[in-house]
Amino acid sequence: MNLLIGQVVIVAGLLITIFGVYAVLKLDGFFARIVVTSKVEAMGFVTIVVGAIIVTGFSLLSVKLVIILVFELLTVSAGAHAIARSAWISGYRARSVTNPENSDD
Repeated sequence: MNLLIGQVVIVAGLLITIFGVYAVLKLDGFFARIVVTSKVEAMGFVTIVVGAIIVTGFSLLSVKLVIILVFELLTVSAGAHAIARSAWISGYRARSVTNPENSDD
């Protein structure tokens, strides 16, 4: 039973990752891509690792997976923030989209 539940959770994590890749490809803003990439990486990875923990049961391998999961969750946000901050400091700005119907021209 644990094998089936774990496999379902792993497939759900893969689906999250696939939809996230599609969203990154559809978005055109740099900062929007950074946000989506960090969120999808965290959620997809967490779901896949939790599925692997369910499949393996409580063992030394599951403890190692939990440690990897903790380090991943600590670093994914910091990494995305560092990339976005360095882009901002270097002068990269997101382009603004204006609606021609609401302009004052």
